[in-house]
Amino acid sequence: MLEILLLIFLTRKIGEICQEKGHKAGGYKALTVVLWFGGEIVGAIVGALATSGEGGVMIYILALIGAAVGAGISFAIVNNLSPVSTAQ
Repeated sequence: MLEILLLIFLTRKIGEICQEKGHKAGGYKALTVVLWFGGEIVGAIVGALATSGEGGVMIYILALIGAAVGAGISFAIVNNLSPVSTAQ
């Protein structure tokens, strides 16, 4: 449950950053969710391979680390967006 609340908070923050820079936020919010779950899945797989599937806590910790890396990538992408020029 806490993961979902954190993901909601992160997508809102991504949306705020996008709006400040003049970009539409929907695609970047979706990217955040995809990278979060993708990172979580990859982290869980790495954890399962590293512990031969027997380290439940370690698998979960590595899954959370993968999710955090995915969210970090999303923030790096959004923070590097150029502001949209409104002058014509």
